[in-house]
Amino acid sequence: MRAIGIDLGTTNSVAAVCEGDRTRALTNQLHEILTPSVVTYHKRRGADGGEVVVGGNAVRNAMRDPGNTIFSIKRLMGRQYGEPRVEEVQKRYGFQLAPPPAADLEDRGVRVLLNNEPKTPAEISAIILGQIKADAERALGEKVTHAVITVPAYFEERQRYATNEAGQLAGLTVLEIVDEPTAAALAFGLGKEDEKHRVLVYDLGGGTFDISLIQMHKHHYEVLEIQGDNWLGGDDFDHMIVRRMFDWVKAEYSFDPTSRPELLMLAKPVAEAAKKALSVQQRAEILWQLKVPDLGMVDVEMEVTREQFESDIRGKLETTVDLVHQALKNQALSPSDITAVLLVGGSTAIPMVRTLLADVFAENKIRVDVNPMECVALGAAIRAARYSEAPGQEPDDTKGSIHRRTPMNLGINTVKGEDLDHFEVIIPKGTPYPLDEPRKTIVRPTEVNQKLLRLPVYEGLSEQASLNVPQGEIEIPLRKGLDLSDDIEISFDYDRNRVVTLTVRIVSTSETFERRLEHNRQHPKPQGAAPTAPSGDGAPANLSEDWPEDLSHIVKVGKMFRQGYGEYMTDDDRKDLETAIAAAEQALKTRDETEGKRQQLAIDNKLWGSGLASLMYIAESAMQRANARQAKVLAQGIAALRQAFAQGLPPDRFEKLVQDVRAVIGDIMSVTMGPEPPDPKMFRDRVRSREG
Repeated sequence: MRAIGIDLGTTNSVAAVCEGDRTRALTNQLHEILTPSVVTYHKRRGADGGEVVVGGNAVRNAMRDPGNTIFSIKRLMGRQYGEPRVEEVQKRYGFQLAPPPAADLEDRGVRVLLNNEPKTPAEISAIILGQIKADAERALGEKVTHAVITVPAYFEERQRYATNEAGQLAGLTVLEIVDEPTAAALAFGLGKEDEKHRVLVYDLGGGTFDISLIQMHKHHYEVLEIQGDNWLGGDDFDHMIVRRMFDWVKAEYSFDPTSRPELLMLAKPVAEAAKKALSVQQRAEILWQLKVPDLGMVDVEMEVTREQFESDIRGKLETTVDLVHQALKNQALSPSDITAVLLVGGSTAIPMVRTLLADVFAENKIRVDVNPMECVALGAAIRAARYSEAPGQEPDDTKGSIHRRTPMNLGINTVKGEDLDHFEVIIPKGTPYPLDEPRKTIVRPTEVNQKLLRLPVYEGLSEQASLNVPQGEIEIPLRKGLDLSDDIEISFDYDRNRVVTLTVRIVSTSETFERRLEHNRQHPKPQGAAPTAPSGDGAPANLSEDWPEDLSHIVKVGKMFRQGYGEYMTDDDRKDLETAIAAAEQALKTRDETEGKRQQLAIDNKLWGSGLASLMYIAESAMQRANARQAKVLAQGIAALRQAFAQGLPPDRFEKLVQDVRAVIGDIMSVTMGPEPPDPKMFRDRVRSREG
């Protein structure tokens, strides 16, 4: 077999191969190492058909057909339709999002339109990987059948699953999914000698940011800590220059370019070029043309200084440094305990990155001796070569091993006492994997003669299942019904690719079921976790055939939420909510059902996912259902939250108040969800925690 390493990046992708002691990046059909992670449908002039194009040629086609060109698909991998961050991606580019098939109610995965055909992000990524595979075969002169593919360390389970799926769709056997920082560490070659190293990998790419603390010794790599942000990268820095360009146009020509979404995509390459120029010089000249109503084609001739650019991005870069300190703190380490800081990703070329890191670590610890754009692919190739040594077998980890750690808790939604939204953690955050043995918990049925077990799987850090990220759901049909006293053993196994296998064993009969977690179906939040509207409705808004009535209601609720809790929202969340409400009202006017349902889901996600604003909203709604004691405690908690917000208390103190309020809400909502008791059918087939 022929195995390569692939860095499937947000902005660019790279392939590499390891041959003996030599590791090298492979060039594509244009004789370039970097292949832009861009897919377009190129329509031939004067012809009916067209063709799918990948890479640099696709970027060039974006100028003439931005609506048919897909950028930054990595940010959509494993994401649900209607998620606020998903909406942000569409705002920056000209392509359109699409909902999942209406016939499959359990599938909430986002689609994108390519030549008017809906494609999953995995399918678009597969097109990119297919081009990478073909280019590698051209460079090597032989068939490529296997690959190690890298992902951000902070990627969720469903995002890893989608990456694995993309590789398979591209005709590759995916040997392993490796975290990008770990692959970079392999490429730097630390850990091969007798000396021990404890390194910090600072990986700032086009769309994601990762930190990994890795301990190395004699080919053995142990990941100690992971921190990151899946929504921070070079794309965001480009967008800040785009905003300066648009502000210049508005001031010069009284025209707002944001009114034409395709201009965002057309401006991005110009902004990216300016960003790169500012990494080596103090000023960048921007020359651009666009069409303005009543004026025709106009010239944009402006200058951006490094000082201006650094002022724009300082807040985001300081966030990355905060995460560096958090990673060190979690492991009780100081900067002096770090042997080396490895810079990975194209955005580390920004001078301010190195300046900020030099303020934390000694300048001589910052390593730049391996190309930050190639090192991830090179490390993946080194890993792939170990499989090539023994085709068809797992690599011999006695000659070198990677011990990774989970970035989040993984578990299931159970009923605990009267709490219907309990998150039962089975694999805690920071657990090394592959697991030495499966992790287990004991649960029990929720009803007499229960013949179906429903196990919703979540990943996250909240004690409430609904506040974590759904990863999928396992259903186990039983031949014989269970009683309330029957013990059910749930085991989670985790392989090197973080693929989860669930084993369910009925203790009394030893009957055993094994299922792999399938992530292609994205399930809604569990009902009953908290109210969605002040009116007392018991469950989140669901899409129904009566969509105009449902949409009108959610618009009304959204406006009430904005008016009552807007001060607790971030500027971005507030703007997104207002945009969704306006779009929903327009859909009602035009009777556009598809758009109406999309905006209904977008508003609902804002009601649930706006941080402190959502907590205050849910808390005050729960007051209507509380008894006298609960109401008093909750009122005190809400007052304390308001005061803490106004005073800007330290995060640790603030988080304690948040957890206290959540606990009271859980107590209230576990007893009653509204004027009437909850329908027991809503929670049939779940399991309950044995401790409860």
